[in-house]
This record gives sequence, structure tokens and C-alpha cells, in this order.
Amino acid sequence: MSFLRRYLVLLLVGLGLAFRLLFVGHDLRDLVTRGPIYDDSFYSFTIARNIAAGFGSTFDRVEATNGYQPLYVLLLVPIYWVTGNHPNTPIYVALVASAILNVLTGWILYRLVRRYASQAAALFGLVLWSFGAAIVRQAVNGLETALAMFLLAATLEYYLVVYRARPTPGRREVGTLGLLLGLAIFARIDAGLFAVALAADVAWRDRRRAAWVRFAAVLAIAAAVIAPWCIASRVTVGAFLPESGSATRFLSTAYAPHDYPSLQRADFADGPPGSFLLSNLGRSFLQLGTSPVMQMFTRASERILNSSRLDPDAALTGVGGMLLLGLAALLYAAHRQRLTSGRERSGLGFLYLYAILLLAAYSFVVFGQIFYSRYYYPLFFLSIIVGAFAYDLLIGLVSSPRARNALAATIAIVYAIGLPYMAWHRLQNGNYRFLHVVDWIAAHTPSDATIGVFNSGAIGYFSDRRVVNLDGKVNPAAFAALRSGTLRDYVAARGIDYVIDHEWIVQHFLLDDVAEGSTRFERIAADRTLGVRDWVAYRVVRNANATTPGHPIVSRLRP
Repeated sequence: MSFLRRYLVLLLVGLGLAFRLLFVGHDLRDLVTRGPIYDDSFYSFTIARNIAAGFGSTFDRVEATNGYQPLYVLLLVPIYWVTGNHPNTPIYVALVASAILNVLTGWILYRLVRRYASQAAALFGLVLWSFGAAIVRQAVNGLETALAMFLLAATLEYYLVVYRARPTPGRREVGTLGLLLGLAIFARIDAGLFAVALAADVAWRDRRRAAWVRFAAVLAIAAAVIAPWCIASRVTVGAFLPESGSATRFLSTAYAPHDYPSLQRADFADGPPGSFLLSNLGRSFLQLGTSPVMQMFTRASERILNSSRLDPDAALTGVGGMLLLGLAALLYAAHRQRLTSGRERSGLGFLYLYAILLLAAYSFVVFGQIFYSRYYYPLFFLSIIVGAFAYDLLIGLVSSPRARNALAATIAIVYAIGLPYMAWHRLQNGNYRFLHVVDWIAAHTPSDATIGVFNSGAIGYFSDRRVVNLDGKVNPAAFAALRSGTLRDYVAARGIDYVIDHEWIVQHFLLDDVAEGSTRFERIAADRTLGVRDWVAYRVVRNANATTPGHPIVSRLRP
């Protein structure tokens, strides 16, 4: 690598880190209100804080939970030990560490592209990773996203460059790959799909029994990495895997009639209807349009179609059609570049298998359409690799070296200018005003009040009241009550004094089709007072002459 190119690589890595830290360097209230931190991030922060304080794996210090990605939370615990009761410092430490890991992931991406394509393509890929809106947004979201992607990228590089490059991988290669793969799954459980793709690649490339035995040892080591947590999770809450996945699937179907007015609750009686599954797949597909490779084109297409005053659904269909053509062209260009390049690039098909498995998991199983951007973060990584291959083909079509270099530089510069602008605009226009609810709670509820909230992450972290999660992501008792239709009894059994959230969510789970019974809900504040659009607050009023029903799950989980 020449001095100039080495300088460009270091410059891009440094600028990528500085760009991420630019979004981190704000008042924490501003970070929560405008992004990039998610409300779900505070589930991880709160649980880590409670573990460090000796309360165990719990969000509200009563109900045990495993509704989080374990490695990230466990790494947060020592930070809370060191910083004590300071609520803000651990968050900034986590965000800075995530930013560093994310630019290191970009360095891995650069090396992978450089291995299979030109230096120019590798630099282009690094530009996309350094400044893409979806990449930067999720890099500092306060969740495990950056850590999980770094470990997945490191596992992929080690598999391609070391393990698969050896005619006969030895114990060291087997052990290292197993450890990396185990950590990747420990960081985010859906990396298990990547393990499936790796196993398929091994089985396809080497039919010998010895190769399968070696990779079985890799999987055994990976399983040993995550087994202690899975066993502890099973003992504590009765499930090997995070309960948040099951809760997300349930909530997606429960919320579907609100998101899709054409669907009714009865439509899900025998399982998700085909129209719902097809819509999920469409949302997944459109999410790929936010990849840095495609975003400038899809955003431009969206603006053009919107300016033509088309019906919103028609405009969305038009954007989807253009995206489909763009992705087809991108894949074709990457395939053609593989055929025409003198570089060895065969054997990357298992990455397409991994992409298909991930798309299927979140379109047809978990139904996590609300969180697709972070769920599909590995697909953005893979799309940049494919985009770099296509870029290689494009500039290779130009015969003149001078014109080829000019074209390569022009494309890279256009992206290097356009992507930061789009990222800055996106990250400066969030609207997560949950801290206004914290202010209202402090001013209008007694100090010993217990507050029930469905979207309870930030509120639970910053409020000095006891906040109970009601959507079940970090509360298995609430999740069981949601599934059995007894959430009203659960609210009474837990002694919850106020319920606050989106009006339609409270209406759906606590007010619709429910007999009055011994508990009623008195509306005391609306969105104008709470400071969050469409949110309401209810006081839980209990009949003095009625006996509060016990809830078996609450009794079982109480310490």
C-alpha cells in the first residue's frame, strides 16, 4: 500500500470516528430526545446498573428477566461498578466504546474488500461505512449493535482468511473460530443464523467427514461460550433464549390492527395471515434501501415520486420497484465483476444464504418491523461489500487510466459529501420525548408510586419512582399476562398506581373488551400535559370493598 493510500485509509477511519463522536458529544437529555439512543437501550443500561448494585438480572428490581443481549449487558456491569451511582457516565463510556468498535469494523470491511477487489473499491467501501446514515445511526444507538457487528465481522474475516485458507485447520484455528463465533452469538443471539451459513459452506466445500468433525468442534466451542448464560437464564426465568424475542413477535401481531387497519384481531386467531407476512417481507425489502449503497438513489426516487402528488401507497410501491431494479443491477454487477476479475472471489455464496436466513427470521418469525434497521445491520455490512464489487466493475469499464481514476474519485467524493449530510439530517430529527414523561411523573405522582409503562426504558432509567415494564420485553410476568389476557389483574396484583403510554396501546390491552371488575382506570393527563404525542396517563383506582386478585406469576417471581 502506497503512503498516500495508507494516509487515505487512516484519514477515513479517523473521520469516521470523529463523525460518530460528534453525535455522542451532547447533553444526555438531548441524546435521548433527538437520538441516536433508543428507548430500548435503557433496558440494557438499567439491567446492568441493577446487576452492579446487587439486585440481579432485573429491570424493576422485582421481576427477574433475560430480555437482553447478554454480552453487552455483562460488559456494562463493570462500568457501573467503577462509576458508582452516576447515571450518565456509563452511557457515554458505552457510546464511545461502540463508536470505536464500529470504526474497527470498518477497518475489517476494508481489508475484506481489498482481499477480493481493488484498492479503490476497498476505499469506496470504507467511505460508505464511515458516513452512511444507517451505519452511523446504529453505531451509537446505546445497544449491542456495534459490538455484535464487530464480532461478526471478525469471525467472518478469520473464517475466510485463516480457517478456510488452511488445507487442514488445526486445533488453534478450530479453537479461535469457535471462540469468535461463540462471542458473536453471545453478543447477539441471531448470529446463530451466521453459524448455520458457515456450516453450510463447510459442508458444501469439503465433503470429507474430517472437515465436518472439525467444524462440529467449532460449534461445540461456540456452544460452550454461551451455555453458562443459557443455563442460568433457564433456571432464572424458565427460558434459554431472551424473552424479548417472543415478546416482540407477540407485540407485532397485537399491534398489527393498529398498523394495518384492514386487519382485525380475529385474523390472527389461526396464526399470522398471509397479507401480514407479505407486508413484513415488503418492509424488510424496503429497509435494504437505507443501505449506504442505495440510499442516495432511493431517497432521490422517493422525493421525485412524492413531488408528483401520487398516493402514498403508490409512491411507496414506486420506490420499492426502483429499489428492486437497483438491487438486481447491484447483484448482477457484483456477479459480473467476479467473473471478469482475475481475483479469486468464489465461495462467498454462504453470505447470501445468511442474508436470506436473516430476512426470513425477521419477516416470518420474530416480526420485528419496528426495529428492522438494527436487526438488519449485518445486511448493510454485506451490501457494502457487494456495492464495492459493483463499483469495481463500473470503473473497470473505462479503458483510459486517467478517466478511470477520475470516475473512481468522483463517485467516492459524491458519496463522501452526500452521505454525511443525510446522516446528520437523520440523526438530528429524532423525536423521543420520554424524558418529558419523567418530568411529569416527578411533579404529579407520590414518591412511593409504582408506574406501569409499556415503552418503559428511558422512563425506568431516569425516574426515581418504581417503573414496571408492561410490554413483556424485560418482564416475563407481564408477558405471560399479556398472552393470557390478564394484564388488568397483573396491574392490580403488582400494586401499580399509574399506567402511562400511547393511548391506543393502553386502550388495546387494558380497556378494550374488559369488564370493570375491582379496578378501573381514571384518565388524568393527555399528550399536551405529558409532552409526548398521543400519550396518556391513567390513575389506577381500586374498589375499597374488593379483594385484589393475586397473580400466580407475580408470586412466583417475587424475591
